[in-house]
Amino acid sequence: MVTVLSAQSTVLGNFILVTASFLILVILIRVFAWKNITGIFEQRAEKIASDIDAAEGQRMAAVKLVKQREEELEQGRIEGKKIVQDAVERAKVEKKHIVDQAVLEVQALKDKAQHEIAAEKREVQENLKVQVANLAVDLAGKIILEDLDQAAHSALIDRYIDKLGDK
Repeated sequence: MVTVLSAQSTVLGNFILVTASFLILVILIRVFAWKNITGIFEQRAEKIASDIDAAEGQRMAAVKLVKQREEELEQGRIEGKKIVQDAVERAKVEKKHIVDQAVLEVQALKDKAQHEIAAEKREVQENLKVQVANLAVDLAGKIILEDLDQAAHSALIDRYIDKLGDK
């Protein structure tokens, strides 16, 4: 029993020694290191809180930037559509101007061609009149020379002289 007692007293002694050592250690930590340890934990908690706040701020800034970019993109689309519409309108105006100019040029060419045709027609008519007159004179000369024999020719000359004498 002595051994059991001695073993129990050793265990009890060890337990008391360990407990006392632990309490001394806790007291020493509390006196010398507790402020540093809690300060480190508080700094860590503050850093985590500030990191969370900074991350939230960055997230909000990113959301704001995304909205701004989306608005700019939409504005760019609207401006692009406007530019295309303006270009289409300018193209329509230019097309109308070109078509009107072409119509005027065609009309001018048509008028010029009609004047040239009319001038050539007058010239041809004048030439035709001259040729018809020449043909008529030639034909009359041939008819007169062929139809008139010496007797008819003399009679024609006599009639002409008589008419001249009556005047």
